[in-house]
Amino acid sequence: MEETSEESLQQHSISSDFFLQHIDCSQLQAAFTPPRKSTRSPLWPLMERKIRDRENTDLQVHIDDTLIHCHLLPLQCFSEYFEQEVQPGQAVVKLPAHQVPSAAFQIVYDWILDPNRQLEWEHFVSVLSAAEFLRMPALIERCWQHLDSPKVVENVAFFVFLQARKFRTVQLQPMMLRRICRFFLSLVSTPEYCELSLDELSVLLGSNIIGVFDETDVLYAACQWLLYDWSARKDKVECVMQLVRFERMRAGDLARFCVFQECAELQPILRHPATKELVDRALASICSQRQDAAGATNSGPDGSGSGWNIAPRLPTERVRLIPDTAETLAFVAGDTSYDGFNEFLYVLCSKPGIWQTFRLSEDNVGLLQDMFGDCSLTTN
Repeated sequence: MEETSEESLQQHSISSDFFLQHIDCSQLQAAFTPPRKSTRSPLWPLMERKIRDRENTDLQVHIDDTLIHCHLLPLQCFSEYFEQEVQPGQAVVKLPAHQVPSAAFQIVYDWILDPNRQLEWEHFVSVLSAAEFLRMPALIERCWQHLDSPKVVENVAFFVFLQARKFRTVQLQPMMLRRICRFFLSLVSTPEYCELSLDELSVLLGSNIIGVFDETDVLYAACQWLLYDWSARKDKVECVMQLVRFERMRAGDLARFCVFQECAELQPILRHPATKELVDRALASICSQRQDAAGATNSGPDGSGSGWNIAPRLPTERVRLIPDTAETLAFVAGDTSYDGFNEFLYVLCSKPGIWQTFRLSEDNVGLLQDMFGDCSLTTN
């Protein structure tokens, strides 16, 4: 029976092939060519709609107690993590919430479906953290395009710094601290400033572009940080005082610090051996410069003097603010003690936007425009 069946199939095949000699293939092609283009909807928009509406999802992403239904294929197109770490047929993926918060992942997935989706400022740094963990080069580049903007300076930069702190993005934190200029003194008036770590404080006070009226502002800001938690920070006086550029202070102020004519609150800091040494060294440097300047004036190549006195190199100048408002003029002309500084900080607290009226010295304006553009660095 089986042999008979096979013979019948062979005969049928031969018969069918034999029939083709009676018909031209072009006739078949002409007969079955559609008279008009198909009106059927194209495939990709339909697939895109189903993906956007999350129909027939094939992957569950677990982040803490949040369950997010997704399609794996779009994730694999933009994420090396999903491309390399997720196995074929794997239905569930668990992600660490401290690196990929659920709200950030939702934004990331929406961005995959719509590249023009805005990255909300509330979750911006968490989106960057998620993109780095999920290894998404295109989204990382998009985030850094925002961060490289000249608009991310001053108070905005400090906001980004605080967000980056939560995710321990060590590259981003110091970068943002170095973008604070006119906002510096207003920042010093906040608890967030006093809660900086020593490393973070060192980056901030070590910056050349923090805007101050005088270097004593930096000294008082350093004291503000130390006194905020004196019992835990009193052993850090030497490290913190080395951040202050005493050589850039007026001789009168240095002399006042040298004989401890300052409020009782600062005495433990001013009487510290490291502070005394720095103040004495700065006074000696200033006196030496004056003597060298006088010697250079009275000597020359005629043999009465060498004429080649070279003053020691001073620390780099900070960005200087020019007092030209009622508040800043009163601050500069008023009490230059630590108490006067704290009174000015109180003014800054009561008027949060006043720092935007601070005017930079003309020399500094060009420097900062080269670094950050015109955003938030205008002289008003």
